[in-house]
Formats: sequence, structure tokens, C-alpha cells
Amino acid sequence: MKAKHIVLGAAALLGLSSFSAYAQQINPITKAMLDGYTDVLKENPDDYFTLYQRGAQYYQLSLYDQALNDLHKALSVTPEKEKDMLNREYSLLADIAIEMKDYAKALDYVDKALALDPDNYSDLYKKGNICLYLGKGDEAYTAFKSLNRLKTRSQEASFGMARACILTGRKDEAIELMQQAQDADPSNYITYCRIGDLKHELGEDESAAADYLSAFSLASDSTRPLESLVNLAFSNYPAFNTAIDYAIGRTDNKIPLYFLKGNIALSSGNYAQARESLGALLRLPEGQEGDVYAQMARACMALDALDEAQTNIDLALIKSPSSPNYTTKAQVELAKGNSSAALLAARKAKAADPQNNDALAVLALAAAANGDAAEANEALSEAIINDPTDFYSLLLRGWVNTEIKKDSKAGMADYSRAASMSAESFPDIAWKALAQSKSGKKLDADSTIEKGLKDNNSKNDLYYAAVYYAQTGNLEKASEYVERAKAAGFENAYLLNSDKTADLNLAPIRHLSK
Repeated sequence: MKAKHIVLGAAALLGLSSFSAYAQQINPITKAMLDGYTDVLKENPDDYFTLYQRGAQYYQLSLYDQALNDLHKALSVTPEKEKDMLNREYSLLADIAIEMKDYAKALDYVDKALALDPDNYSDLYKKGNICLYLGKGDEAYTAFKSLNRLKTRSQEASFGMARACILTGRKDEAIELMQQAQDADPSNYITYCRIGDLKHELGEDESAAADYLSAFSLASDSTRPLESLVNLAFSNYPAFNTAIDYAIGRTDNKIPLYFLKGNIALSSGNYAQARESLGALLRLPEGQEGDVYAQMARACMALDALDEAQTNIDLALIKSPSSPNYTTKAQVELAKGNSSAALLAARKAKAADPQNNDALAVLALAAAANGDAAEANEALSEAIINDPTDFYSLLLRGWVNTEIKKDSKAGMADYSRAASMSAESFPDIAWKALAQSKSGKKLDADSTIEKGLKDNNSKNDLYYAAVYYAQTGNLEKASEYVERAKAAGFENAYLLNSDKTADLNLAPIRHLSK
């Protein structure tokens, strides 16, 4: 099958890992560069160009405090006549402020950069986007319009002005600007992604989905349109479903679209729809591929149809014996209580990819179920080396140390480490709060989850909040959040009804619904 597709790990479907981004590591080459800059600055602390270079390197590593120190020092010693250098310094300060979510300061810095170079295209574009975030629609429009003076038929200008028009309620002008952008570059998939984004902002989700599908059909790299389709399906699955069913009805080559529909239904948590679409694909000889069987297994597991999941993952492994598929096999076997089979599959998943933290997590759980605390601990230690910000692995190791090895001191060290880490989105926020609670900081834990829920209220966020409240003894609130999650469309029956993973589940409240 020639379909473009997403191969999603089981963690994305079942919530079995922290989803943390890998921490930015300083590799030997980068470290050597930083050391070189530092040596130069020892000789001449006022070398503003080297200060800027080192600050830029710190920025690339997300070490914003160090970057700010270097850039502020560079600004203080850069001669006034070096306008180009000053512009670069202020522009980078604006970038850092954006990353630190201080948009008012970012606007101040980019204005200072533009005062030095009023025709700087990237700074004008940056200013337009900052103004959009701050709700300054007219200022954003002016900044984006200036881009047309520097580059004729600028797509950045057209799309930026369209977004500003949407913000200020000028829908007709926004639509006209979108059409201008499409006419300027009608064969570029990014054009349709951007138009889809704008239509989504206008609330025209079915039309947005159609544009994302057009982008998908044009793209050599399908990552961007797929991400857009998944995000739209997550917020408005019926709109996505209508658009893709229309596309399926207008082509004879249905296999890629069935695969796309099944995968997006799966990744957006619409598991019954995923099983239906993947089933339609598997009824066709051309669709009976390993990845399709694997995705069907993941959909069935989420629906708590474990026998069906087991059958499909076994068929998947015959055709595609990959680390993600062995990981899913281990998860299914563990869910069915077959800990020896789960351990065997998890070891194969690890052997195929030692960097697969989902494999290492299920290996740890299977080893613990077989009474081997040493192997469980070793697997989780490897996962934490792979990704030091992996909340889920730290919480699992804390549980293994406390409950299996009976080493409460080591367990507390893991919980304290997780409690001290930064978490910006769910499920990391829930895992951080649980770690705080387990390390004796219940008030901090409640504050963490409450603050997190102010900005995160998707169906998955609500589920993880329910897990937090269930595991910390607030059963009434846990039940409330479960109902809210289900009302928002949370359909993972396995997590709701059966999951027993290591104090990271809803088991404390399941008796209330019986």
C-alpha cells in the first residue's frame, strides 16, 4: 500500500507515557563551541559579538536565563554605531521573551529592533504575530501589510493580514486575502494548511478539513497537514469525518483515505470510528498490512476489546515485527493478565529499539508483575537516561522502588525529583502533581493541578485530572472529572474501566459506578 500514514505509538492512544519532549542535550560539539566562546570572553569580557554568539547558542539549547545574561551584557557594550548588531541583539531578546511567554516585553524588544532597521522583514513578521497574540489586531495588520512593501505577493503578509481581519471582525476581507494567498501559490501544500487554519479560526471546520486534505494530497512531507487534521479531529471530529467521507466518495483510490481516516480517528480518541475505518481497510486484500493490523489492535485495546486486540497485534507482528508493535503486544498481554507473554514481547520491543521509552515502561511493568524488581528498575533507569524529563518513568520507578523493592527512600527520591521538574501540559501536569502529593506536598499538588486546568481542559486533560484526584483521595472530584471527560468525548474504555497501572489509574473510584 502506497498510503502516507501516521504510525502512532501505543502511548499516544492509551496515555501510557508522559509524552515529554526529549530534553535538549548539550552534545560534545556544542559544548566545545560554548567552551570556545567562554575562553574568548575570559580574554575580552566586552566582546559583544562573542557574547551574542554564546547567547544565541544558549537560546538554541532553551537555556534562556544564560542567554539573557549574555545578551543584556552584549547590549551594554555594543557601540551605538553598530546598528546591525544591536538589531540582532534586540531581535533575539524578542525571541527569548516569546519563548518565556512574556509577549509585552517581546513587543518592546522587537520595536527596538525595528527602530534600528525598519525594513527588516523577519522582525516585521515577528511583530505582527506578537500583536496578534496580544489582541492588537490593527497593529498586527499594519505590521503584516508592511511586508508587501518589501516582498510583492507575500504570503506571510496576506495570511497575517487575514488573521488580523478575523481578530477585528472583518470576515469578508479575511476571505479575500485568503484567496489572494491561494492564487499566489496554488500548488504549495503549506498554502492550504494556512487557509485551513484560518477557516478553523472562522469556525468553518468542514471547509478547513477539506483544505487540510488538499494539503495532504500535495505534500511530500505529510507531517504538517496530518498534525492539522489530527488537531481539528480532536476538537471537531464530525467536521473532519464529513470532509474525509466526501473525499472518499469522490475517488476510486480509497485505501489511502481509509488509512488516514482510521489513524486520525485513533489519534484523536474516536476509537469506535477507528475500528470501523480500519475494519473496512482490512476487508480489502490491499489493506491487510502490518501497520493496519497494529492500529486496529490499538483501537480495540482502547475499546477494552482485548481478545480482538490480541488477534490483531499477533497478525501485525507477522508482517511488521517492529518495536512499537512489540510494545503494543506487551501492553495487550499485560492487560489480559499474561505477564510472562508481556515480558517476552517487551524484551523484544526493547531489543528492537533501546530508545523506545514506551517499550521500557511496559517492560518494567511486566517485570514487576513477574516479581523481578531489578529488571523493572533497570528498564526505567534506562528510560530516564534516554529522557531525563520523563515524568511517567520517574513515577513508575518511584512505585517500583516503594511498592516492589520496599525501598521507600529511593522511591521518595524519584517522587521528589519529578515534583521539582517543570510541567507545561497534561499529562505531565498531572504526573507532577501526583509526585508532589507522594512526596508530602499535597497543597502544592492541588495548586499544580488547579492551575493546569485553567489552560488545559481537553477530554484527555480532564481524564488525567480525574486520575490525580482518584489517587489522592478526592473521590467525589475524581468522579466529577470522569463525567466531564466522557461528556467531552473521552472514549478510552480500557483506561476508564480496566487499567490497573501502578497507582496511575482510576481504580479508587470504579466501585462508585457499579
